[in-house]
Amino acid sequence: MLRSNDYQMLFWLVPALATVAVIARGFWLYRASLTWPTADGAITRLDIERKRDAGWESGHYFCATLTYEFHDPNGRCLSGTWYKNFSTEPEARDFAARELPVGKPVVVRFNPKNPAFNDLELDSWIYTNDRPTSLNV
Repeated sequence: MLRSNDYQMLFWLVPALATVAVIARGFWLYRASLTWPTADGAITRLDIERKRDAGWESGHYFCATLTYEFHDPNGRCLSGTWYKNFSTEPEARDFAARELPVGKPVVVRFNPKNPAFNDLELDSWIYTNDRPTSLNV
């Protein structure tokens, strides 16, 4: 017969196992995506949207969404989006103009079974916005 502390343990065990399973699946999908083929594409559009969020000091932030297009091995034109959040609209526009302007060639990694499932292949500087401006050598 189960005691009350057994129920409490089961109450916490089930969500903990579910969380571990979700993290493991995400890691597995990430590792699998590293073997996906790549295609050449290009940035085709920039949209900047003001969004509300109490977590930001100003109560809002700006989301820069970049649209890109590429062709799968069968020649079909596909598209995808990538976004990054900023504190101000000028920061978002400056970043897009500097790192990913409309027309810039990009590399797209896509699922060979379903090319509609894809993502940009970006270097770490684009994610962290810490690209060195000079080498100071």
